[in-house]
This record gives sequence, C-alpha cells and structure tokens, in this order.
Amino acid sequence: MKIFNKILLLGFIITLGGCKDGNDGKAFLRIRTIIEPTSVSIYNPDIPSDFNYDVYYETKPGSYQFEYIDHNNAYHPMSGELNVIDIVIAPGQSSSFLNSGEDGRNVYIDLILLSTGALVETFDYLTIPSELNYEE
Repeated sequence: MKIFNKILLLGFIITLGGCKDGNDGKAFLRIRTIIEPTSVSIYNPDIPSDFNYDVYYETKPGSYQFEYIDHNNAYHPMSGELNVIDIVIAPGQSSSFLNSGEDGRNVYIDLILLSTGALVETFDYLTIPSELNYEE
C-alpha cells in the first residue's frame, strides 16, 4: 500500500509540475549591403519601410519577396537572381517522461544586397557586421 501511495504521489507531482514542450526558436532578419542601394522593398510586415541597415528585426516564418535598385541604378532581381527569402524557425522539442523539451534555437538571417544579386547567410548565433566602410 505504501508503494502504491508513493507511485500515486509521484504521478500527482508530475501532473502538477508537468513537463513542458520547448518553445519554438525565433527568427531575426537584417539587411546588409556594401554600397547602399538607391531603393529597397521587402514585402514583410515585420520589417519597417524605413528600416536601418545592419540591424536585426524579429520576424515571423514565411516566404517574403524583395526587390532593390543597386548603386548603379540596376533593378534586382534580374533574371535568375534570388527574389524570395524563406524564413524558417527551429521548433521546440516535445517533452518526454520527467524531461521538459528543449527550446528551438534562434536563427539570424542576413540578406546581403549586392550589385551582382542578393545573398542569404543564416547563422544560429548573433553576428556583428563589419565596421569597414567600402564607400571611401
């Protein structure tokens, strides 16, 4: 009977404390460039129209189109160039018996606008942009 009570108490504690699933990771997008384009548009409601370069903005997962006019007044995306950025988050893990699930890792995405087309770099850690000024 004592063993049954201990098992019942343990089950009650687990139910009360509960093991939680991990939270989904967050996504952050920053727009970078070597020489500032004439115009940039990204169709993502989480990025302000008057965004700052080299600043991360938290964003929701999804596929977002973008376009820009580079410093040579050439419109991008040109044929064959990247024109959509896909943002995917890392899901949290499910809990298991007596273990809570781990949180998903955050993802840090750089959209780099170049005169040769856009590049996307993805990191699972915060990066600091270069302080070099290529315009001088």
